[in-house]
Order: sequence, then C-alpha cells, then structure tokens
Amino acid sequence: MYSKEHKREIKTLFYTSFGKYMSKKNASTGKIKWLNYPTQVKDIYFRISLETKYAEVYIDLQHQDQSLRNLFFDQFLELKTVFKNTLGQDWQWNREQENEYGKKCARITTTLNEVNLYNKDTWAETFQFFEKHLLNLDVFWSEFKDLFKDLEN
Repeated sequence: MYSKEHKREIKTLFYTSFGKYMSKKNASTGKIKWLNYPTQVKDIYFRISLETKYAEVYIDLQHQDQSLRNLFFDQFLELKTVFKNTLGQDWQWNREQENEYGKKCARITTTLNEVNLYNKDTWAETFQFFEKHLLNLDVFWSEFKDLFKDLEN
C-alpha cells in the first residue's frame, strides 16, 4: 500500500505530465489548459480521472436546482445523436447520481478499463484516451456551447 504522500506525488506527476503532453494541442478557441476546460457555462464541467482500475472522461452537470440540472441534461439528450457522431458510442448517460463529494449531479461518462494511476506503463494509453475524448469534446462544445449558454438565462 502506498502512503498518502506517495499517492499525492504520483497523482501530481501524472497530471503534470498529461498537462505537458496536451500543451501543444490547441482548442477550437486557441490555447487552453485542458485539465480545467473552460466550458463558460455555470455548473457544467468537463473532467478527467485516473484511478487504480480505470480512467474516465466525463461531463458533470452540478446545478443545485434539480429542475435546472434536468433541463441541461435534456438538452444534451436532444443532441445525443450529434454527440455520439462526434464522440463515439461508448458513453453512459446518468440523469442522477452523486459525485465523489456526495453532491447530486447528472453525468455523462466514458471509461477506459485496465489502466492504473500507479502503473506508469499504462499512462501512454491513458493520455491517448484523454486526448481523443477531450479534443472531440472541444469540437462538440464549440458547436453547441451557445445552446447551453442560452439555457442559463
């Protein structure tokens, strides 16, 4: 078992390395920090996560008001065909779940199994998985972000 400090160091090394890996990739709007993708829509977040058995790319809808969260989720559902054409078929759509902090959210997720934060031999595969899905999310978002911004008002 790893100590808390060692876990933190490995996690920091992984995300710093991924940040450097992605630093040469531009978004549709120019250069950005991929680890903190600026959706520019309140309570919508694009996230990546690598654990001990899997990696995930996900969209979190964290609106406190459930009806507002459902409205945004329904907008994603209306775009599901375009979403799948841009990002692929392997996404799970969950209208209601709790995030890692116990906060209710809606989440759209894709997962890569059999990778591990503590196994550097799986990092290249994880980087490619994250890169592919973040770049495709950017393509989708640049096309449809304004629809979601309009829902805010």
